[in-house]
Amino acid sequence: MSKFSIPCLVSVNDFLKIDYDFIVVGGGTAGLVVATRLTENPNIHVGVLEAGPAHLNDPMIMTPALYPQMVGNPEYDWLQRTTPQKALNGRVFDHPRGKGLGGSSAINFEMYNRGQALDYDDWERLGNQGWSFKDLLPYFKKHEHFDDPSGYASKNNIPLETTYDPNFHGIDGPIHTSFSTWRVRQEREWIAASAKLGVRMGSPKDGWSGDHIGFFHSLSSINQSASHADGTRSYAVTGYLLPNASRPNLHVLTDALVSKVVVDNESVTGLEFLHLGNLYSVKTKKEVVLSAGAFKTPQILELSGIGNPDVLAKAGIKCQVENRRVGENFQDHPTVGFTLELADGEESMDALKDPIVARKCLEEYMAKKTGPFSSGGSATGFASFANLATPEEVKVLQTLILDSSDPASEGHTMEAKKLLAAALGNPDDSTFQYLFLPAALNISRGDSQAAMFAGYPGMEGKQGICIGVAVARPVSVGSVHITSSNPQDDPAVDPAFLAHEADVEILAKGLEFCLKLTETSPFKEKIKRRYYPDESLDLSDREQRKRFARENVCTEYHPLGSVGMGKKGVGAVDERLRVWGTRGLRVVDASVIPLHVSGNIQSTMYAVAEKGSDLIKEDWGF
Repeated sequence: MSKFSIPCLVSVNDFLKIDYDFIVVGGGTAGLVVATRLTENPNIHVGVLEAGPAHLNDPMIMTPALYPQMVGNPEYDWLQRTTPQKALNGRVFDHPRGKGLGGSSAINFEMYNRGQALDYDDWERLGNQGWSFKDLLPYFKKHEHFDDPSGYASKNNIPLETTYDPNFHGIDGPIHTSFSTWRVRQEREWIAASAKLGVRMGSPKDGWSGDHIGFFHSLSSINQSASHADGTRSYAVTGYLLPNASRPNLHVLTDALVSKVVVDNESVTGLEFLHLGNLYSVKTKKEVVLSAGAFKTPQILELSGIGNPDVLAKAGIKCQVENRRVGENFQDHPTVGFTLELADGEESMDALKDPIVARKCLEEYMAKKTGPFSSGGSATGFASFANLATPEEVKVLQTLILDSSDPASEGHTMEAKKLLAAALGNPDDSTFQYLFLPAALNISRGDSQAAMFAGYPGMEGKQGICIGVAVARPVSVGSVHITSSNPQDDPAVDPAFLAHEADVEILAKGLEFCLKLTETSPFKEKIKRRYYPDESLDLSDREQRKRFARENVCTEYHPLGSVGMGKKGVGAVDERLRVWGTRGLRVVDASVIPLHVSGNIQSTMYAVAEKGSDLIKEDWGF
């Protein structure tokens, strides 16, 4: 589909002809939600500026299992990298970021988790009224179109064993969610083994109810409705943009890099952007809404002179509005795992490395939208620290988090640290997210997702899987700041992976449970050997697990918090997502989330964007 094949995609000249009420910066997950919801009012004119291309009807995006081929590909990925990580001997990590309409929801895999109720309730406990799970649940349901498995055109290759409660799911929202109709068979044994290993380890009644402790097959954002779209990715473009692309009050310009918002005596009146090498300016009558994500939103604010004067001065930017929380509070999910060769006769997604098998499966997908290429998710699990640790271990870790003398503890406020510490002693709070990845990944290359997906040397022609664990609510806090006044230079992204010792201890405890899983029937019968780390590493030893975590940590690629919500002086934006110290400027994207959520963040981002859209409508009375 060509760039100008839908009415709302316009040329730069046509974009500049319109008087806009709102300009949304970023045509990704959040930005397209906001633009769609605001233009429901035909009298409101909205312009969207997206730095990447359109990528409409692209098979690479629409085919769920092809997502690894987009990571590291400059056509789809901004190729963002982190700064050298101090706690990890200076290692630098890739951090894939979606390039083009749909943003990261267009290149990341479609596992559709939802945080626990306690995550969102803690946002409210930090002073952000209206952001509890009860407040957000209507928005989780508003954006979701749950495709009930009883109506799938293709039936699962494994009988559906994940339970669900329709009361917690939307049925007519823009984003389709479904259970994969194809999955590797070892998932069943992995879930069955977990149920033997502790309190509440069986599958929850509904993993999207706000209580997801247990192990289960996740939903995916894949369309399994009875239509021609069966088995294809459902994301912000297909759900929000395309059905509303003919609205005359919606205009979208791609390949438009915003260089700054224009600030006049703390009021934002418009912005400047680059398009095909030329600089343009455009005004707005009501607001600029930044939806550029956890990396680019703080960069745009700082390029505009909104931020910490010390950071701005070093980059040669004059401070227009002092807001020292811009770019701080950045959080991501540190993750570690190990990889297993399957027993003879067992198969994983590694079967697709055989060109003959891959061609056959791709033909099946193109003809029926079934088979391995239709699968976007996998099994997942959540567990509490309190249920896996002794009371003494809980107490020691809580004390470590609350130790204000540790420089690594400066990122979170004491109020936030108290919430995180209390969560460790709560058997209802998810400390760990467990992952089941159905291929022989190269975990030793956690610094590069592309290299990790390329496979482990020596596993050619063999079948493998990976099981891992993530710190669901990390204690380490990083930052995102500009180092240059050039908008085409990436900001310095510092996730501060494992900067706080508590995250190392949590990963070590999580790996201990992973080890128990591999030794428990019926899962252990599916495994031939552990190939990385090899058996010479004694994972029953806590100190060796800690060392392994430091040397092999990677990320789930869930960046957020860099323009966090909070009280003045604590957050960069207020509870209505308005940037402190400004008028006419709001942020609606993952950067506003004040504390991380336990689970993948796609569904949370849709809910935040839906709520943010309503806040804008309320504030402007339409």
